[in-house]
Amino acid sequence: KEELNLSHNISKKKKDFIKTILPIVVNQNQKIIIKREKLINAKNYLNLNKTLNKTDQRFLENLALEYSVKIKNRHKIDIINDLLIRVDIIPNSIAVAQAANESGWGSSRFAKEFNALFGEYTYDNKIGVVPSEREEGKKHLIKHFPSINKSVESYFLNLNTHYSYNKFRKLRKILRERKDILNVK
Repeated sequence: KEELNLSHNISKKKKDFIKTILPIVVNQNQKIIIKREKLINAKNYLNLNKTLNKTDQRFLENLALEYSVKIKNRHKIDIINDLLIRVDIIPNSIAVAQAANESGWGSSRFAKEFNALFGEYTYDNKIGVVPSEREEGKKHLIKHFPSINKSVESYFLNLNTHYSYNKFRKLRKILRERKDILNVK
């Protein structure tokens, strides 16, 4: 039986890209897992005690702000349940593949000059750069970042908050509930 050895078929440029991006993606997922576990603990505490302490209340409010979850006139358990849909990992393979695809394995102008690996759009001149081949009349910019880490962080938040990715989040929730792929908390 012949074994498949992909490492011989991958260029040095691609290997270097993966070696650079994968640890950043894994680290971002670890940060999310920590927030998620704290959220689950707050939910368990709330269910048991029918209230949250001030620290957990502040954590919940800050997380809701970060992940664009409305809190006004809502029960804490509903807020937590909404957050649990958003505060979740992005599979490493998806994040690395998207970064590779969007940035040409890190060789695009935006990746090299602006740490923009995912081609995220913005309309804010303070955080965006005009694409060189933008169609006439279009106003979008590409977000730029002070570091690759910030680009990855923004991508994760984008997938976890933007309405365009609702279907992705719903599917991820179903997979988590079935314990299919997402076998972490």
